Amino acid sequence: MLNKLKPTIAIIDSGIGGISILREIINKYHSGNYIYFADNLYMPYGNKSKAFIKKRIEHMISILFDKYKVDFIIIACNTASSLIDETKYKNVITMKFNPNLTYLSTKLTKKMLNRNNVIADVTLAKRIENNIFDKNKLERIVRHHIDKYKLNQLDCFVLGCTHYELVYEMFKKFCPNTIVIKNSNYLLKNFNYFPNTEDLTIVIIQSKNSLSYSEKINRLIRS
Repeated sequence: MLNKLKPTIAIIDSGIGGISILREIINKYHSGNYIYFADNLYMPYGNKSKAFIKKRIEHMISILFDKYKVDFIIIACNTASSLIDETKYKNVITMKFNPNLTYLSTKLTKKMLNRNNVIADVTLAKRIENNIFDKNKLERIVRHHIDKYKLNQLDCFVLGCTHYELVYEMFKKFCPNTIVIKNSNYLLKNFNYFPNTEDLTIVIIQSKNSLSYSEKINRLIRS
């Protein structure tokens, strides 16, 4: 259980993608209170309507602040971040987008950003989610998408979906002459957290309760 006397960070994503951010935070601080909220009933967000995603995120923000009394919420989803105005909330942090860089993202993120330098994919996040522990298959999937979008011919591009960040090393491996950037770098660069504890506590919440999915998240967090 969470130590109520210590500050708590909640991380929201549709599935396992936001674990890439949770792992970065844990690697930096090595301790703290964390809630990982996987809205797996509606994964992936990238194929849902803007109104639906906005309503879901606002609902989860309300639950986390009112029921779990969290101190910070990170929207660890580029699609959702493009729909939420963090200035409306206290201590809600969203992903940021650099207009000068090329992004590989979901279809809805491209629509929201409304820019030519966004490459939209419909299936990649779901395929990563479903095959996250099958390295050989994942490498084939990543190589296919690199070839499909000619990513290895670019000077630089940003992984505009946290699911893609889970296979960041594969993108780097198959794009050796291209700079590959995690979009979460911009979020984490300006995020300061003071755990005030030597313990590491992680609570997992799912919109579709599944023991196997919870085990999947735990395994991925610690991998």
